[in-house]
Amino acid sequence: MQYAVFDLVAVALPAVLLLAGSRSRRALLVPVGVLAAVALVWTAPWDEHLVRTGVWTYAPDRVLASLGSVPLEEYAFVVLEVLLVGAWALRTGALPVPPVRPAPAASRRRGALAWVAVALAGLLLSVLGGQLRYLGLLLLWAGPPLALQRLVAGDVLAARRAARLHTALPAALWLCVADRLALADGVWSIAPQSSTGLALLGLPVEEALFFSLTCLLVTDGLLLAADPAVLRRALPVLSSCRAVVTSRRRAPAALAAGRVAATTAARTVGG
Repeated sequence: MQYAVFDLVAVALPAVLLLAGSRSRRALLVPVGVLAAVALVWTAPWDEHLVRTGVWTYAPDRVLASLGSVPLEEYAFVVLEVLLVGAWALRTGALPVPPVRPAPAASRRRGALAWVAVALAGLLLSVLGGQLRYLGLLLLWAGPPLALQRLVAGDVLAARRAARLHTALPAALWLCVADRLALADGVWSIAPQSSTGLALLGLPVEEALFFSLTCLLVTDGLLLAADPAVLRRALPVLSSCRAVVTSRRRAPAALAAGRVAATTAARTVGG
């Protein structure tokens, strides 16, 4: 089986069938488009690292072309998974979203810190390497966006727990089955030396966790993107994150400027 055939049969076709006849499918265009773009930006470096370091490998005769080390079909899968989960959310009634009464910010911070801890655990496992490498890289990749979602709207996600479960779980199960078939057919493979070796019905636990986390990320992202109140709440948080990143980038330059100024002043006094 070609990777492109997998994308079409396992992801694109189910999404189209779910959207067929839905009068609300146009409402998905903007959130799916935005979320797919964000997913590509966040996932592309991670995918590149996994393929380049041999954690994931693809049969050369099963892919059409690659961008860097990653098959183009892999990037197409990222976009199509967002579409599939969105179509399923629309079909199950998870979208559009009802209003939710806001909760104190402290409760949102607790949920965010839990996922930060998951990311730090992933960092530790990836540093230890060996058979823990794939698991560690997966947790390190998924933890930060899940933490950000909860920092912005953990209360909203908690209030919509049932809708999230009904959306993310069936989608994850479907993709796990499809992944199991693709692995058995040799479309791609997982390096044994980078995997724990644990499996669920023949599917590596890391792959089951991967689809569980990605479907959760997409489900939560779509539910939050469809809520105008959440979008208004997200702007200050994103501005704060940007300010922190900017200040860290400027810190080395400021330190260097301070050293130059101190050296100049010392020479002036000495002269």
